[in-house]
Amino acid sequence: MKFYLIALSALLVLGSAVTAPAQMPGPPPKGMGPPAFLEQLFVPEVIMRYQDEIALTSEQREAITDAMADAQKKLVELQWQSEAASKKLTDTLGAAHIDDAVALGEADKVMNLEVQMKKTHLGLLIRIKNILNPSQQAKLRELRAKEPQRFGPPPP
Repeated sequence: MKFYLIALSALLVLGSAVTAPAQMPGPPPKGMGPPAFLEQLFVPEVIMRYQDEIALTSEQREAITDAMADAQKKLVELQWQSEAASKKLTDTLGAAHIDDAVALGEADKVMNLEVQMKKTHLGLLIRIKNILNPSQQAKLRELRAKEPQRFGPPPP
């Protein structure tokens, strides 16, 4: 159960930070959506769904769980910092007259925190892929290709 909760938390944060265009209402415009490089990686949800089909070992499961827990710990701290920086920027932008240098400096802090969150997510996905052997990766690609598309209409 602990693994599931950690995985779910990581996926929620991962989905919001790495695939920011997906936050817009409705299907994304053609060409928008998750970056193409994410197709080379595997989200924990897919690995959990197909753990039997790819013969995931208990050692691999534990290593993925540990990687997810480490990433989640970093992400929680970054989220706290991001919320505080965003609040400060919001307050600055709410003034009748905005000091450009101050506002842009605060915006820079917010954007740097977002980059750190995305790097943490990407690092997690890289670690997860490296835990899987080539045959498991190939099998996951095959299984994932059979799933309905996450964004937009299903393939013909």
